[in-house]
Amino acid sequence: MRVWGKKPEEESRVCSVARAALAGASREELLREALGSLTQDQHADRAGIWLEPDASAESAKELSGAFHGLVWDRNHSDTPREWRNLSVEPPLPEELWLTGRAVEQEFAASSAKPLIGQLVGLRRALWIPVASRNLVKGVILLGSKGRPLASSRGRAESVAAELALALELQDQLRFNRTRNADLALVRRLLEPSPGVPSSESLLSNLVAGCIRQAADRDGPGAAFAMIGMLQDPGENSGPPSHVDFRWRNGEDAWTRAMENEPLSRVWRRALEARQVIGSDPPVTWPQTSVTRIVAFPLEAQGQLLGALVVGLPGGATSLATLDRLELRARVAAVALQSRKREENESQRARSQQELLDLMSDPVLLLDDAGKIMALTQGARNLFQRVGQTGGSSPAGILPSHLPDLFCGRDRIRLQKWLQQSLDLSASGNGAEEETPQAELQNGVCVQLRLVPRVPGQPLAVLLQAAPAVESGRPPEHAEAELQNVLEWLEEGVVLFDSQENVRAMNTRFQQIAGLSPGESGKIKTLEGLIARLEGQAAEPGRFAERWRALARGIESGVREELQMVRPAPRILERAARPVLDPIGRHLGRVEIYRDLTAQRVFHSKLLQTEKLAALGQMVSGIAHELSNPLTSILGYAQRLLVRQDTSGGSEEARRIYQEAERAGTILRQLLLNARETIPERRLVSLNQIVMRATELQRFGLAAEKIRVEIDLDPALPFVHADAGQLQQVLINLLSNARQALEEQGPGGTIRLRTRRAGHRRVLLEVEDNGPGVPQAIQARIFDPFFTTKPAGVGTGLGLSIVLSVVREHGGQVHIQSPPQGGARFQIELPAASERQKEETLSPVSREREISFPEPGQFADSAIRRPAPFESSKGARVLVVEDEPTVARLIADVLEDEGMRVDVLLDGREALDMAARQTYELVICDMKMPGLDGQHFYKSLERTGNQLRERFLFVTGDVMGAQTREFLERNRLPHVAKPFRVEELTEKVHAVLHMQARPESAAAAVSRKNAARNG
Repeated sequence: MRVWGKKPEEESRVCSVARAALAGASREELLREALGSLTQDQHADRAGIWLEPDASAESAKELSGAFHGLVWDRNHSDTPREWRNLSVEPPLPEELWLTGRAVEQEFAASSAKPLIGQLVGLRRALWIPVASRNLVKGVILLGSKGRPLASSRGRAESVAAELALALELQDQLRFNRTRNADLALVRRLLEPSPGVPSSESLLSNLVAGCIRQAADRDGPGAAFAMIGMLQDPGENSGPPSHVDFRWRNGEDAWTRAMENEPLSRVWRRALEARQVIGSDPPVTWPQTSVTRIVAFPLEAQGQLLGALVVGLPGGATSLATLDRLELRARVAAVALQSRKREENESQRARSQQELLDLMSDPVLLLDDAGKIMALTQGARNLFQRVGQTGGSSPAGILPSHLPDLFCGRDRIRLQKWLQQSLDLSASGNGAEEETPQAELQNGVCVQLRLVPRVPGQPLAVLLQAAPAVESGRPPEHAEAELQNVLEWLEEGVVLFDSQENVRAMNTRFQQIAGLSPGESGKIKTLEGLIARLEGQAAEPGRFAERWRALARGIESGVREELQMVRPAPRILERAARPVLDPIGRHLGRVEIYRDLTAQRVFHSKLLQTEKLAALGQMVSGIAHELSNPLTSILGYAQRLLVRQDTSGGSEEARRIYQEAERAGTILRQLLLNARETIPERRLVSLNQIVMRATELQRFGLAAEKIRVEIDLDPALPFVHADAGQLQQVLINLLSNARQALEEQGPGGTIRLRTRRAGHRRVLLEVEDNGPGVPQAIQARIFDPFFTTKPAGVGTGLGLSIVLSVVREHGGQVHIQSPPQGGARFQIELPAASERQKEETLSPVSREREISFPEPGQFADSAIRRPAPFESSKGARVLVVEDEPTVARLIADVLEDEGMRVDVLLDGREALDMAARQTYELVICDMKMPGLDGQHFYKSLERTGNQLRERFLFVTGDVMGAQTREFLERNRLPHVAKPFRVEELTEKVHAVLHMQARPESAAAAVSRKNAARNG
């Protein structure tokens, strides 16, 4: 009884080689399976199996002619490594190769010939050939140290037979795989890549297919491959001419070297002999990756076209590889022939198009189906005018068929006419002499006429202008209308006819070119214009040549820039277009000129303005940072001054205080000028603005040794204006005066004067004794970006801003500059009306008004310590300020007033303190890290804390639009940094007094109610 799945171990081991082969085992795995079967023999002390080298092996060691395999020894688990290679020489018996049969050897113990290698220590040896189709592909050895091996012969021959079948199966599978790979390659090569010429992609893929890639194990395995094309393949005699190896792949060192001697001899011999030539690289050649170079001549229909050159490594030099490369060479020859045919067709099409480009008449070439094949230059000009085509080929641009070029109402009629013409032309009877008229899609009416057809050539259709309908208008009327239209244009216009005569020219062009009416009337041709204007160009020679080239070859619109240096430096833009008749014939040219000078200056000045804006932001940041230390200096200087005044006073302390006060005023002005604020009109003292602006410019004027004389009317009325804008006006005028004085050297005088000017008008004069303003440019000095200064000095916007601001305030600007020198600018403004005074002096306006006191205004009052308010003594105040010195100053001042002060440097800690403690007042900085002043106030407001109604802000950013909007919206009192001691104390007492008044009123009401009720 036989149990399935439990074969005898001996039968299972014998069949293991066959099963492994069917499972796709590798050669190494087959060797191990076969050796395992042989080791089951009890009579064998040593077993070995050696096979011929693998055809796909690339190792040079495997190509040495030896067999390679595995050896097993019963007494030694590790056999010598050199036993794995078996040389085809004695002691291997010769009859094994001659007969292909098993051979048994017996060695005597006293043999004079020593045994070496795999036979060492053996007394008997059995050699079994592994043969397939009468070819020995391997050898099996069974060795014994004494026992006979006759009983082991059957097992060994069975293993040999299975190995032979397995090797034959591998060879067949390898052959099928490579054949399928070659067929797949050919199919892939015959499929053209989209967007690439078919022959170009085919040749590129061919050289890539010769190289063994990482993902393509079935490729021929070449180290490099290159395909060259003969430059004159029509020559069939004599030595080969130059070959252009345009398609190459693989190692660059080899592909470059193959074009030069001595390696180029290989492919040159192949071309001369017209047969495959192979050669080994020179012995001294440094590159070792290639062992054989093979060149294939590429021929098609008896014509020599080029060569395929490949470099093969050691493992790829086989007849099978050469057969596969020869297949690729035949495909490459077909590809080169196709490429040559494509080049000939392309050259013929280019020649045909060149002839068409020389024709000025609009002609279309049609194929037998009525499809447009090509068109002449005249036809392109006709369609380019309306944007129907943009190139020399109509493919993909014009409609594919002729009737589609025309309006819908004419298409059916033209389709019938075209079909009849094609039928008659195909029958050889000739077309009827019918010339239909139709309207193109652009509205041009044309007449269609067939050109006599040459056999084998496309059908040609000529488009002629339809007979025009006489309008009956005299030609002089049309000329007058044209000239009137040109005069209305703001650009300069010149119209030329086909002979380059000047047909028309407008006045604006005469102004741009600097031509007088008399000169323009004498210029009749293009050459006359060039002779007159080339001297005004920055590059006269190039200017003239470019204009002549424009006249010779203009086909479509041209736009370019011209650099002119006279009569004034200018940048001109010239736009030129051809003038065509209804069917596209050239009638002349129109040129339009625009002056781009102001636009370019605007762009350059805009960059400078952006730099000034960035500088203003930086100045604003610096001024804000300086406000904190300046506040401490000013406050402690005032406190020191008060203490020393009680003990006799100190002049040094007074000077520190006065300079700190002056620095604070300058700091406020910097913030006001740097901030982008919304203009706000209020009562402004023009005298005070003069003093502020002069203070800001004082250092620069003193450095240039410029003396400033000020004459101010003390009874000058107020003006209703924006103080910041008027101050900017005065700063611009002072800067202009200073720069004018610098041109004539150090020194000079600037006079500032204010006075009344008639009824309810005030006048501000800024005068200098500089070189003055020339009469010729006085009318332009207020234009934006106009400047007489060199590049990099000024922006050209100063006086333009002056004029704009003064006009916005209802004023006027006048300039006086006598010939002997000096300049006087007069700013005339309306005085404030009574209504404006009432609106400005309202309580709300007074609360919002920001004061800028004069330097030293409080210097005398500072020495008198203000008496503390009795009602404020003992009040608890919370000071929230991130600057320790400013916080300490506020605390010192308030403690002198008899108040109890808690100081915190962090907004979040102060918020917790305000929730736990009771305070009569909070003094908080606006800008703080973490929780700033605005969010601190909003947090109190959300929680309903009563301190939100007893708030006083200190800030150095009172000029900022966001800060001002927040303070005004919530009607919150504030003190601007840097502040004086009395400013702080007065504001603190005012807030506490406002708090006490409602409480006093509530107490009085309670007393009255108690008295009434007894």
